[in-house]
Amino acid sequence: MATDDPVVAQGVPEGLWEFMRTSCGLPFAAFHPQPGGQLPELARRLLVHGRDMTSTLAEFHGSLLSVEVLQSRRTENLYLREVFLRTVSNRRIVEYGVLAVALEQFTATQRAEIESGQTPLGALLHRFQIPFVSAPISFFSATAPHLASTALAPHAGDESFGRLNLLAKRTGEPLAWILEILPPA
Repeated sequence: MATDDPVVAQGVPEGLWEFMRTSCGLPFAAFHPQPGGQLPELARRLLVHGRDMTSTLAEFHGSLLSVEVLQSRRTENLYLREVFLRTVSNRRIVEYGVLAVALEQFTATQRAEIESGQTPLGALLHRFQIPFVSAPISFFSATAPHLASTALAPHAGDESFGRLNLLAKRTGEPLAWILEILPPA
């Protein structure tokens, strides 16, 4: 992997990058780094913070969120999945995400619930009362041509904004790495 790839960060599992490239159709060229403070106002409000996106988007859209698992894979120590977060009220897509969950950080019951794909990860962390921190690693924009082969498939000329985020225990152990992309406005 080239070290000049804009969203690549130290400590992010290679398995996530591989899943993004080969299974999700996300080339590194899709991501154009952006300082969080320079994102458009709405994207900045939804992305530049230390909270999980499930809670943030549910509050913003005034609806609980559901998860639609597009595909998933389990490796030795990671659960990888490509998802849409949708509003429960009208099934509107509010986020496209690619996750790598560090399964060893969860109990067997929690792992089973995560892998069932019935509930967004952020909602499960709250339900199981797992204390965590959300630490955005980078922010970016992505244009339609680079996202055309993904499940998000925006229209020509559309621009999306997103972040690479780390959810971790308060003691520092990583729980999940999540590429979070808002659909075009």
